[in-house]
Amino acid sequence: MQIHVVQQGDSLYSIGKEYGTDYATLARQNGIDPRQTLVIGQTIVIPGESDRLGIVEVNGYAFANIAEDVLAKTLPRLTFLSLFSYEVRPGGDLVPIAVPAAEDRAISAAIAARVMPALVLTNIGTSGNFEADLAHAIINDAAAVGKLLDSLTAIMHSKGYAGLDVDFEYVLPADREAYTSFLETCAARMESHGFFLSCAIPAKDADNPADSLTGAYDYAAIGQIADYVTLMTYEWGYAAGQPMAVAPINKVEDVLRFATGLMPSVKILMGIPNYGYDWPTPVTPATPGKAIGNTRAVDLARKYNQAISFDETAQTPFFEYWPNAHTRHEVWFEDARSAHAKLLMAHKYNLAGFSYWTINRYWPQNWLLLDEMYDVGKA
Repeated sequence: MQIHVVQQGDSLYSIGKEYGTDYATLARQNGIDPRQTLVIGQTIVIPGESDRLGIVEVNGYAFANIAEDVLAKTLPRLTFLSLFSYEVRPGGDLVPIAVPAAEDRAISAAIAARVMPALVLTNIGTSGNFEADLAHAIINDAAAVGKLLDSLTAIMHSKGYAGLDVDFEYVLPADREAYTSFLETCAARMESHGFFLSCAIPAKDADNPADSLTGAYDYAAIGQIADYVTLMTYEWGYAAGQPMAVAPINKVEDVLRFATGLMPSVKILMGIPNYGYDWPTPVTPATPGKAIGNTRAVDLARKYNQAISFDETAQTPFFEYWPNAHTRHEVWFEDARSAHAKLLMAHKYNLAGFSYWTINRYWPQNWLLLDEMYDVGKA
């Protein structure tokens, strides 16, 4: 396997000739329209003989409205399909996924592909955002937790879910012990019903219990409780922030070194973003960045005739463009080089594998690389 970075004058035909393959095969494997011109700095994956690095487990978060063809193409590369999301309410009530028919379709497709479906539980409230006060109200109310778990296990049995994924974000630092206790209660209930428990937690490279974003998450304790832990190793670059890599590999590695010192590495699923951001500059509260798919980012560079650059430290591609004479945009996204750097981390740190946010957009080059590097564990 090799990754070719497009240079001035390259075409799919010339690249194919250089590597002893044909342009149509390269186009199909990389998800490229063969009629389009290539962009300087664009990457082309050249499949070939390579050493396999072992077996990994792969989770894909998905909204239930995922296109059927995208789901069908992605399921062979997954161990878990985590459907987003059931929302908790005060007192332990649940708001289910809005379109149950789409949820049921995704679960059935997952099971047929030997993929374990997981119900994702969130503290997204009526505001449409993750709410710290909502998490506080639940995890400090034993009766609410009991009611919640009764409802969850009934739903999971009836719909065919194999596990529960707890994605409580912005939990208050003062609720650190309560959150850990909540996970212990969830784990005991899941085990008694034959389900697994996973949880998604924010990335950090040090433990500061007072930190407003990460203080509530006790890595050592969570690593003992959960069957799997998704480290959300993304959002260094975020919509309201200044343009930068969403998941710079140097920052990701800092988190992995810290996490593997506190929890079993074989429980860790490293988060990989299947998106980038397009920021107008300067970024203001009124003009935040917008999420953009990785293949869409290359299309945008082509539209505005912009070469793609690469940050060697972050191992992430970027480019700028001007939709008009007065507005500059900066785009950071993921490509084959950045995906390859991330995929190597499972081997380097003996991780369980990877967790993608989200799989609703199909990312051909990533899945091609995964196929070349690992075997995916199946139910």
